[in-house]
Amino acid sequence: MRSPAQRLALAVVVVLALLPAAGCMRMRAPAPHDWSGFLDDYSRLELGAQGDLPYVYRNPKAKWATYDKVLVEPVALWRSGKHSLDPIPDDDLLHLVAHFERAVRTRLGSGFRLVTEPGPGTLRLRLAITEARASDKVVDVLTATPDDAGAVSGPIGPELGAFIEAAAIEGELRDAVTGELLAQGIDLRRAGAPPRLQTWEALDRALAFWADRACSRLEARTGRR
Repeated sequence: MRSPAQRLALAVVVVLALLPAAGCMRMRAPAPHDWSGFLDDYSRLELGAQGDLPYVYRNPKAKWATYDKVLVEPVALWRSGKHSLDPIPDDDLLHLVAHFERAVRTRLGSGFRLVTEPGPGTLRLRLAITEARASDKVVDVLTATPDDAGAVSGPIGPELGAFIEAAAIEGELRDAVTGELLAQGIDLRRAGAPPRLQTWEALDRALAFWADRACSRLEARTGRR
């Protein structure tokens, strides 16, 4: 079984989902405890092995070496109703989503060509920070762009910090032309994780670190380095 991994509060979930699978038998993940509904099909997910995502699926037929471009859809934040996160300023939520997308785009862009239209050899990346339940009558979706990251510094509010600790990161990669699912996964904060992030600067360092680690392995898997 997995040992508690030292993880920072946010990880780049889909990129990590591409890490090579461990050479051991996978166990089917338990029934989702009312996930957000961001992913189309949670039944494919398996329990990750040691050092992997808690829940992950990789298409065994995926031909990773054929991909050299990535189409990144706007990162989203899914929340249960418009008032579920009222204690957190909307600007903070926008900054969180924008910083996440900026970290992904920055690191992916060093090994892949980022594009805006589907084409041969293109991965379509969908990511979301989720704090929602699919059974809720209203699920509010917030999106941002890297431009919304702005220049922000200083401490992270306690409400936002608590949200980061509790939220899940869900994501998937598909072939941008055919729509074939290549990988999907869910990341959660685990036991033994470092203390809550205190500042925006710490958040940016965490995102950059994990984006670099994950994208380096993706580059190796696809032959981009």
